Amino acid sequence: MIASAQVLPDPSRAASTATQLRGLLMVAFHFPPDNSSTGVLRSLKFARHLLDLGWRTHVLTVDPALYPQRDPALETQIPPEVSVDRLPCHDAKQRWSIAGRYPAAVGVPDRFGSWRRPAVRAGLSLVRRGAVQAIYSTYPVPSAHLIALRLKRRSGLPWIADFRDPWAGGGGRGWRYRIDAWLEHRVVHGADTVIANTDAAREDFLARYPRLPAAHFVTLPNGYDESDFSDLPTPDREYFQIIYPGSINRSNRDPTPLLRALGALLRAGRLPRGQIRITLLGSGPTGAQPWLRELLDAEGLGDITRVVTERVPYRDSLQRLAGAGLLVVLNEAAGEPSEHLAYARLMVPAKVYEYLRLGRPFLVLCGDGAIPQLLAQVGQGSACAASDMQRICAHVEQAFAAWQTGADQVVPAKMVADFERQRLSIGLATELNRLCPVRQ
Repeated sequence: MIASAQVLPDPSRAASTATQLRGLLMVAFHFPPDNSSTGVLRSLKFARHLLDLGWRTHVLTVDPALYPQRDPALETQIPPEVSVDRLPCHDAKQRWSIAGRYPAAVGVPDRFGSWRRPAVRAGLSLVRRGAVQAIYSTYPVPSAHLIALRLKRRSGLPWIADFRDPWAGGGGRGWRYRIDAWLEHRVVHGADTVIANTDAAREDFLARYPRLPAAHFVTLPNGYDESDFSDLPTPDREYFQIIYPGSINRSNRDPTPLLRALGALLRAGRLPRGQIRITLLGSGPTGAQPWLRELLDAEGLGDITRVVTERVPYRDSLQRLAGAGLLVVLNEAAGEPSEHLAYARLMVPAKVYEYLRLGRPFLVLCGDGAIPQLLAQVGQGSACAASDMQRICAHVEQAFAAWQTGADQVVPAKMVADFERQRLSIGLATELNRLCPVRQ
């Protein structure tokens, strides 16, 4: 996904302030032109906004050829003041797979661990040149944190470890979970500050690391960039568009409950087929699997559903979302297996903040946890368990009724502005300044 038309820094400002900026070493596997994860926006926007807050970012990332989805337009948003080292790396799954299977051991800590050594070398070169005064790394993937841990030990610089998703949080079982828990323990204890992107995730850290002070853990949520939301279209008044943008799977992003509810509503005549359109946008390879087509046909939705397997540019995605009658977030397994449910309870996907800013009706399929807490605070959006067919149907009908009357545009609550990434960057800069006080 990409962001909208950029506003690059004034070159004259860059020249006049370059000597005043301190250096931040950012270790981020996902960075433009990557278009395979919305996490790329968090790193990109921090790098952009930190320039106005006294920090120039030096990024360590991987060769773009490694990304399965790329969008060159994202790369144009990298300010000229931000330097990017793109390091060699290979995907162990591709290198070692035989008939689609590969040894589990080569996937520890992740499939991309081969960039660790060149990244440490590049990072130490920046440290020796005095170009950086602090380190920031972002997960996933785990190897980014392990690179930063090594750099921290070799340099002694303060280090902030950012968790966009839970790692060992949410529980697990087996040898792989035990390794992940051990590696996470090393990272959490090695970092000077650990950032969680929800209060629920922070509370999970506090519960699992009771010997560390509460101040060691900071919440810095996902968000949106105001500049991305200019000149978006008005809602589609010809069709009631139901859109889910993002990958789907059979674990915690299963569209089955939604599609079954829509099928039931159409069969009962509670929704007019001629006015309904459904889009699964950027579903990934799962969208082409036979089970999904069979489900759509069984529910009588095949002729009104479009499945787009490839990811689309971010601006294109926002334009489609702005025209929707109902936006959807899938964040819970249809069968509610405990390991996925526990993981999901700690998360608020970035798209939720975009929905809040768009002011369109949206429905999140999830149980209790971070998302319902956020929606209750803001007073926007709806959430219900994926297993609650009756409530899913009621929310869809309510959204359709609002769309019919034109009462479906919501003015974002004032506190939604707190999730604007320029404001969130102030929180990161504040933590960096605390760890790296300016000597008088």
